[in-house]
Amino acid sequence: MGRQIQICTTDSDNVLFQNYLRLNFDCIFLQSSAPTLNKLYINSFSETSFTFSTQILIWNKNFIWTPEFRQQKIKEGKFYIENISNAPLIEFSKTLWMEHNNHGRIYWTKYFTSGPIEYDVTRFEKFYETITKWFIKNAKGKIKSAGTNIYYLEDAWRKYHAQKNGS
Repeated sequence: MGRQIQICTTDSDNVLFQNYLRLNFDCIFLQSSAPTLNKLYINSFSETSFTFSTQILIWNKNFIWTPEFRQQKIKEGKFYIENISNAPLIEFSKTLWMEHNNHGRIYWTKYFTSGPIEYDVTRFEKFYETITKWFIKNAKGKIKSAGTNIYYLEDAWRKYHAQKNGS
């Protein structure tokens, strides 16, 4: 089963989170699909190729993995990473503010995979927990929705209250 926390961020919060990751870990950021192979790798969370693309894959290079790239066999022919389900990746889903359930998540597949796990799960779990603990510690607020806490970074918390108050 996977592990996740629900989060809410804005673009400026995403920069804060991205900078935390870059300063503390040797991370590479990827998107799950892109129009070209080289665009799968991104330098910042704002570089996603598609308008409503919210999923960023965080790869801590201390965990060995070789991405397997494929291209869809349809007209648009998007490129994608085939072996993400059993990879040492954390999924960061950015918040889509125009949606009703306007929150994202930080997710790790853990044992919910389609193949064998070839990395140290115990070490990776510590990495995952370090990230989620940072997020919870730096959250300026949280709300409970359907029994689940949603953690808001500072700008998202401000935006949430502005929307709630009709400003």
